Amino acid sequence: MDRRHFCKIASLAAGALGFGAVPAVASVASRITHPGSGSLPAAMPSPGCRISVIRRECHQDLQAIFLDDPDAGPCRSFSSGDEFSFRAGDHCPADFCPRLWSAVCTTISQTACEPSLKEETMVISCPDGTRPVIVRIDISNSF
Repeated sequence: MDRRHFCKIASLAAGALGFGAVPAVASVASRITHPGSGSLPAAMPSPGCRISVIRRECHQDLQAIFLDDPDAGPCRSFSSGDEFSFRAGDHCPADFCPRLWSAVCTTISQTACEPSLKEETMVISCPDGTRPVIVRIDISNSF
């Protein structure tokens, strides 16, 4: 496959995710197959996740250089201690930051491909470098 064709396909896929044409979090667990079971999907419940806001950072020196509003302060969408629960396949809620949702979806989809995944805890940050929100993601079948 040539690089131009690959880039075209990748940009179309990213656009479909961005416009909501394809759910950002697909239920990967329903497509996992067990060895020796042929192509039948495994009968596993889709994992849920709990997102807990650990900390909100504010880098005022970077905000003064890169933002239109140098006194923007920390992210106003979340507060430390906020918790959210989601299931695989859910769409971004209206009051949830789409940039953080994208980061969470990417992280969950990368770990959901592990057939041995029962429970997992990760700490990630949103991609906003001037006022990042640091969250803990707990993945479990018990949520």
